[in-house]
Amino acid sequence: MTKGHYQLIIGGAIVAAILAGIGYQGMETTVFFHTPAEILAAPERFRNKTIRVGARVVPDSTRWDAQRVLLTFQVTDDDAHFIPVVFPGVKPDMYREGQGVVVEGRLDDGGVLQASDLLVKHSAEYSIDQDKRFDKEAAYRSLIR
Repeated sequence: MTKGHYQLIIGGAIVAAILAGIGYQGMETTVFFHTPAEILAAPERFRNKTIRVGARVVPDSTRWDAQRVLLTFQVTDDDAHFIPVVFPGVKPDMYREGQGVVVEGRLDDGGVLQASDLLVKHSAEYSIDQDKRFDKEAAYRSLIR
């Protein structure tokens, strides 16, 4: 074999090792979200790391401070495990207690999720009140008159 063949083999091995490392790291960090029960079972594993928590907003836990633009609430997945959340940002329009949310942030040493993003889950169904439905025929008639 020539020197060029050795360089090609070594270069291919380096590229393969890099791709394998990226693939392994991607598989280990690919999680859409964790549950409060999962996090509270091993909090040291999640502490001071960016994580996503998928849960439900606990009723009567929301505190909104408009002056500081600060939303605080608790989330749960089973009414037995609760994680307090602090979100420094505007409260989403569709935010409701008892509703599903996905919160991204860092779990601090006190067990509080310091949120950077708040996504509100909503129903896949969309409906319009009967009195607000668009009547195509009436609209068409109004155009041709």
